[in-house]
Amino acid sequence: MKGIFLGFTKLVLGITLALLLLSLTGIATARYFMAKLSVLPPKPMFENDAALEQPTSTETAAVPSPQPEPTPNPEPAPERPPGSYDAVVVQPIGLVLRSGPGVEHQQLGGVDYNDEVLVMETSEDERWMRVRVNETGQEGWVKSGNTQNLNEPVQ
Repeated sequence: MKGIFLGFTKLVLGITLALLLLSLTGIATARYFMAKLSVLPPKPMFENDAALEQPTSTETAAVPSPQPEPTPNPEPAPERPPGSYDAVVVQPIGLVLRSGPGVEHQQLGGVDYNDEVLVMETSEDERWMRVRVNETGQEGWVKSGNTQNLNEPVQ
């Protein structure tokens, strides 16, 4: 009888300790994720955000006298590397522009569907292409197969 009571006590104690460890692990995991999710990510900033900023001063600014605006000097078009070609993005959701050929590289921005780009080079494994967005002049790497050469006829 003594052996049965001792075995039963060990069983109950073992189950109790296992439930206690599982509960504490679950609580620690929940607290970790709650702490990570409570911090807001940084607000993304874009090139045109500076134009949206409002002056903080409550004073009214003096109206400047009208003066002729200087004509801006057109910037020379960036050079086209040899072997480059114009293409259009055919991926309906657009493309992610990265700093290098691979998903481990930093995201620089994106290219929308139907945007025209200049394909400047292809990676050695031909899985990535270095492009320049015609609208913004931004350069980066995108996955191959998501653009269509504008110089080739459509099949």
